[in-house]
Amino acid sequence: MKRRRDLVGTLSCLRCFFSLTKKDPNTTKRKRAMEDSSSSSSSSSSERYCYNPILRWNPQVEDYFIKAYGSDHFSRISKALTRPSCYSCIRVNTLKSTSDAVIQKLLTIIKEEEGGSESESEIGRISKCEFPGLEDYVVFYRGSGPHVIDYARPPKEIIVSRKCAEAVLRGAQVYVPGVIACSAHVEKGDVIAVSVGVEQPALDGGGWGIGITRGTVLLGFKTDPYYFERNGLYIGQGTAMMSRAGMFRVSEGIAVDMSNRVYELPSFHDVLEGEIFLQNLPSIVTAHALACPGGFPVMEIAYRSLQWLSSISWSLHVVLR
Repeated sequence: MKRRRDLVGTLSCLRCFFSLTKKDPNTTKRKRAMEDSSSSSSSSSSERYCYNPILRWNPQVEDYFIKAYGSDHFSRISKALTRPSCYSCIRVNTLKSTSDAVIQKLLTIIKEEEGGSESESEIGRISKCEFPGLEDYVVFYRGSGPHVIDYARPPKEIIVSRKCAEAVLRGAQVYVPGVIACSAHVEKGDVIAVSVGVEQPALDGGGWGIGITRGTVLLGFKTDPYYFERNGLYIGQGTAMMSRAGMFRVSEGIAVDMSNRVYELPSFHDVLEGEIFLQNLPSIVTAHALACPGGFPVMEIAYRSLQWLSSISWSLHVVLR
């Protein structure tokens, strides 16, 4: 499947001018031109510095899915596939703790970090899994988003790899290995906008790649690498934890401390270590479904697992959407 984005066209907003007194026609024309230029620039900036990815399918695959799901349903599926999950699935180590104890500890940590009391909204974000057999060791934490980020104009920025961006949208910081390119004259403490460089098909048909040499300098011009391809692919902003030179000199460490993300989720890094760990729900469900009593033939286990997964698939979609 191709992961290519369409170029976002610039929208021009025309304004009508009304005057109660007679004015020089040339002055009016100049003002109109300036207003149109300013409005167009503002519209272009808002469309560029945002998170609005577009999923591009192989035409044959797209036609197949449209026939199978219908145009409207498939359009909503494609839109949903460009958005990260808004929840974190936490597996509890039942040898050391329980779901209830983990929930209370997480609420205490949130209270300490925010320096206040537990709000009803935070309490509602943490909950046990509602499905039989999973409530004893699976906890959900609901995040929030998408959020509108107020970027500086023009911002200092970095380009990160797709894998780094996926981690950031799940609550991680930007680490040095994920940084591909960076604006000139970035120093520690600067506010940095973060965009993602998505792989593109090679012109010679030799596979997929970003096509950017690590360490490339971004000048803020349309000649920058992936300038147009990054329209609508800004995932947040944060504070540089090292200079541009440092980002490409060292091999590890946090490059940007993310203070504003399009989707907000805690990272759970070093949180309740040994008591919990993050695990995707499908992996947990599969292991739970396959945990059948001894004596079951392999085909019987597989058949029962498929039956169980099918019975809860729609319910999971409704609860976690």
